[in-house]
Amino acid sequence: MHLLAAAIQVPSTPGALAENLDRADAWLKHARTEGVELAVLPEMFNTGYTLLPDYAPLAETRDGPTLRHLLERSRQWKMAIAAGFVERDGRHLYDSLALCLPEGRVAVYRKRHLVFWERYRFRPGREPIIVTTRWGRIGLAICADMIYRRVWDDYRDKVDLAIVSAAWPEFACQRKGGKHWLLGHVGPLSGELPRRVARDLEIGFIFANQCGATSTAIPLLGSRLSDRFAGLSCVCDARRSAPVQTGLLEGVVISTLNVHAFAKGTAPCRITSPSASAA
Repeated sequence: MHLLAAAIQVPSTPGALAENLDRADAWLKHARTEGVELAVLPEMFNTGYTLLPDYAPLAETRDGPTLRHLLERSRQWKMAIAAGFVERDGRHLYDSLALCLPEGRVAVYRKRHLVFWERYRFRPGREPIIVTTRWGRIGLAICADMIYRRVWDDYRDKVDLAIVSAAWPEFACQRKGGKHWLLGHVGPLSGELPRRVARDLEIGFIFANQCGATSTAIPLLGSRLSDRFAGLSCVCDARRSAPVQTGLLEGVVISTLNVHAFAKGTAPCRITSPSASAA
C-alpha cells in the first residue's frame, strides 16, 4: 500500500492560537496540492511550546475549535491530519496528539513520558494508541516518548507506521554558543531516533518537529537556555539508511512510503523550505 506522507515543520507563537492555526493551515493546503494523504504537524502546534504559568486557557476538549477545524479539513481534502494540542479532560490537562481521519474518526494519544516543566503542567497518559486505517495500523507517540524502549516494545509487530509529533529542542545556548554541558547530546537525537526505530521495528516513520527560537527551562538543574528547536522533521522507513529530512527552518518534507512492502523500496522524496536541503 503506497502512502504519500508529509512532515510539516513550523514555528509556533506561544498563546497565539489563531495565528498558529493559520500558519499550519497554509502548509496543509500546500500538502493537499501535492496530493498528500497523511500530514503530520508538531507537538502543541496551536498553543506554542514553552513554559507558561497555566495552559488551561489554551486547552481544548476533543470537540474544541482546533480539532473541529482539522477534522473539517480532513473530510474536505480526503487527507488524514495528525496534530499536537493541549487537551482538557475534566480538571486535567494532557499533552496530546490527535489523528483526524477523512471518514470523521478522531483518535487521541496522550504523552506518557513528560519531561522538565511538563510534569508540573500536564497529567501523563497511560496507554499506547493503535489506529487502524486503510494504509495499515498506525502507532502514535509524542516527542520524549521516542526515547523510551517501552514505548516501541508496545508497538512492536503491532503497527505498520509510526507518527511522532514533537517540540524537540537543540539544548544549545543561542546567545553564548555551544551545547548544554549535560543535555547537549540529546538535541541531535531528533534526527537519529526516527531512523533507528524505523529499522528496528521495520515500519514507516513520520516525525514532525517544531522549529524556531525557544527558551528551554530545566527546573531540576535550575537552568534556562536561550535555545531553538532542533527541526529535522522527516519521513523514513526501514529501508533507508538515513531519514529524508528538513533542516532547521520552516518547511515540509513529502515522501511516498510503501507501508506494507519495504523490500520493494520507496519513491523519491522532495522538500519544500526556504533554506533546507535533504540530509
